[in-house]
Amino acid sequence: MALPATLSEFTARWDKFRESLGFEDITFTLRLSPHAVTEDSMSFSMPLCDELAQANGMFAAASLFGAADIAGTFLAMNAYADAGQFPLAVQSNVNFMSNSKSGPAVATARILRGGSSVVVAEVQVADADAKVLVHTTFTYVLKERRLGK
Repeated sequence: MALPATLSEFTARWDKFRESLGFEDITFTLRLSPHAVTEDSMSFSMPLCDELAQANGMFAAASLFGAADIAGTFLAMNAYADAGQFPLAVQSNVNFMSNSKSGPAVATARILRGGSSVVVAEVQVADADAKVLVHTTFTYVLKERRLGK
């Protein structure tokens, strides 16, 4: 499967994926929504709200990491996974560069290397002012998995 060509196609795939789960997972908790797509990247937007912030009103590290992982996972699903496969993270490297009270955060994922069983993605999360908050790399193994409970 190739990356979606337009934001509306990206949104349709995202909605179909979430509906196929049969329950509200972490993507609902993080309030992720498709933000942009190019020929080699996908971006999700995550609002800054009380539930996703730390006590000082900035993004919680866990929410930033979650947005990065989901962006990388969904990119790998669309770029390399065959029907029935799901990218399982087996390694991650995360660098928290800064933090912000300027939402939303935008997680943009790009493939560094991909194949039939392993995908390496780079994800950068930036605030509404384009300040980089997080830089991550993820290694995913493509495994046969059924979505949902």
